[in-house]
Amino acid sequence: MSSNNKLWREVPGYVFVALARRGMEKISLDQCFLPNCDNKDINKLEPLEMKESDTEEKHIKHIKIKCHECNGIFQFKLETLKKVAKPSSKGSKNEQKEGEEKALSMGIAYALDEEGNNLGHIGYF
Repeated sequence: MSSNNKLWREVPGYVFVALARRGMEKISLDQCFLPNCDNKDINKLEPLEMKESDTEEKHIKHIKIKCHECNGIFQFKLETLKKVAKPSSKGSKNEQKEGEEKALSMGIAYALDEEGNNLGHIGYF
Protein backbone atom coordinates (compact mmCIF):
# COMPACT_ATOMS: atom_id res chain seq x y z
CA MET A 1 0.00 0.00 0.00
CA SER A 2 1.42 3.40 -0.93
CA SER A 3 2.06 6.04 1.71
CA ASN A 4 -0.64 8.24 0.08
CA ASN A 5 -3.29 5.58 0.68
CA LYS A 6 -2.12 5.21 4.28
CA LEU A 7 -2.48 8.98 4.78
CA TRP A 8 -6.01 8.96 3.31
CA ARG A 9 -6.96 6.42 5.98
CA GLU A 10 -6.12 9.05 8.61
CA VAL A 11 -8.66 11.51 7.15
CA PRO A 12 -12.32 10.95 8.08
CA GLY A 13 -14.51 10.42 5.02
CA TYR A 14 -16.91 13.11 6.18
CA VAL A 15 -17.70 15.48 9.03
CA PHE A 16 -20.96 16.88 10.39
CA VAL A 17 -21.94 20.56 10.56
CA ALA A 18 -24.63 21.76 12.95
CA LEU A 19 -27.58 23.48 11.24
CA ALA A 20 -29.03 25.18 14.33
CA ARG A 21 -32.45 23.62 14.95
CA ARG A 22 -32.49 21.78 11.61
CA GLY A 23 -30.11 19.00 12.59
CA MET A 24 -26.75 18.16 11.06
CA GLU A 25 -25.38 18.14 7.52
CA LYS A 26 -22.81 15.61 6.33
CA ILE A 27 -19.86 17.15 4.42
CA SER A 28 -17.28 15.12 2.52
CA LEU A 29 -13.59 15.85 3.12
CA ASP A 30 -12.75 14.55 -0.37
CA GLN A 31 -12.49 18.08 -1.79
CA CYS A 32 -10.18 21.10 -1.92
CA PHE A 33 -10.84 23.68 0.79
CA LEU A 34 -8.72 26.48 -0.70
CA PRO A 35 -10.52 29.69 -1.69
CA ASN A 36 -11.43 29.92 -5.40
CA CYS A 37 -11.13 26.15 -5.95
CA ASP A 38 -14.18 23.95 -6.43
CA ASN A 39 -12.40 20.60 -6.86
CA LYS A 40 -14.49 17.76 -5.42
CA ASP A 41 -12.55 14.96 -7.14
CA ILE A 42 -10.50 12.86 -4.72
CA ASN A 43 -8.34 11.66 -7.63
CA LYS A 44 -7.01 15.23 -8.00
CA LEU A 45 -6.00 15.40 -4.32
CA GLU A 46 -2.72 14.00 -3.06
CA PRO A 47 -1.86 13.67 0.64
CA LEU A 48 1.77 14.67 1.16
CA GLU A 49 2.65 14.28 4.84
CA MET A 50 1.24 14.03 8.33
CA LYS A 51 2.46 15.47 11.64
CA GLU A 52 0.98 14.37 14.95
CA SER A 53 1.08 15.76 18.47
CA ASP A 54 -0.47 14.36 21.61
CA THR A 55 -1.25 15.80 25.03
CA GLU A 56 -3.38 14.56 27.90
CA GLU A 57 -6.36 16.62 26.66
CA LYS A 58 -6.15 16.21 22.87
CA HIS A 59 -4.59 14.48 19.89
CA ILE A 60 -3.85 16.63 16.82
CA LYS A 61 -3.05 15.54 13.26
CA HIS A 62 -1.95 17.97 10.53
CA ILE A 63 -2.25 16.39 7.08
CA LYS A 64 -0.94 18.33 4.07
CA ILE A 65 -2.90 17.85 0.85
CA LYS A 66 -1.93 18.99 -2.66
CA CYS A 67 -4.74 19.84 -5.06
CA HIS A 68 -3.77 19.11 -8.67
CA GLU A 69 -6.61 21.26 -10.01
CA CYS A 70 -5.54 24.60 -8.45
CA ASN A 71 -1.94 23.48 -7.68
CA GLY A 72 -2.36 24.70 -4.11
CA ILE A 73 -1.53 23.01 -0.83
CA PHE A 74 -3.83 23.01 2.18
CA GLN A 75 -3.92 21.16 5.48
CA PHE A 76 -6.49 19.33 7.49
CA LYS A 77 -6.15 19.91 11.21
CA LEU A 78 -7.93 17.02 12.91
CA GLU A 79 -8.21 17.68 16.63
CA THR A 80 -9.59 14.94 18.88
CA LEU A 81 -10.63 16.17 22.32
CA LYS A 82 -10.13 13.15 24.57
CA LYS A 83 -12.37 14.00 27.54
CA VAL A 84 -15.48 15.85 26.41
CA ALA A 85 -17.96 14.19 28.78
CA LYS A 86 -18.44 11.18 31.00
CA PRO A 87 -20.64 8.39 29.68
CA SER A 88 -24.09 7.93 31.15
CA SER A 89 -24.31 5.35 33.94
CA LYS A 90 -26.59 2.94 32.08
CA GLY A 91 -24.07 0.11 32.18
CA SER A 92 -24.42 -3.01 34.30
CA LYS A 93 -23.63 -2.89 38.03
CA ASN A 94 -20.49 -4.99 37.45
CA GLU A 95 -19.14 -2.41 35.00
CA GLN A 96 -19.86 0.41 37.44
CA LYS A 97 -18.10 -1.41 40.30
CA GLU A 98 -14.96 -1.88 38.24
CA GLY A 99 -14.78 1.88 37.73
CA GLU A 100 -13.92 1.58 34.07
CA GLU A 101 -15.74 4.69 32.93
CA LYS A 102 -14.20 5.90 29.71
CA ALA A 103 -14.59 9.55 28.84
CA LEU A 104 -16.34 10.39 25.58
CA SER A 105 -14.21 12.02 22.88
CA MET A 106 -15.04 14.36 20.00
CA GLY A 107 -13.20 15.27 16.81
CA ILE A 108 -13.07 18.71 15.20
CA ALA A 109 -11.83 19.31 11.63
CA TYR A 110 -10.31 22.58 10.43
CA ALA A 111 -8.93 23.67 7.05
CA LEU A 112 -5.60 25.50 7.05
CA ASP A 113 -3.61 26.99 4.19
CA GLU A 114 -0.04 25.89 3.43
CA GLU A 115 1.43 28.27 6.04
CA GLY A 116 -0.99 27.09 8.74
CA ASN A 117 -3.39 30.05 8.61
CA ASN A 118 -6.91 29.00 9.61
CA LEU A 119 -9.34 28.86 6.67
CA GLY A 120 -12.20 27.84 8.93
CA HIS A 121 -13.91 25.17 10.95
CA ILE A 122 -15.21 22.37 8.70
CA GLY A 123 -17.17 20.21 11.13
CA TYR A 124 -17.21 17.46 13.74
CA PHE A 125 -16.27 13.79 13.44
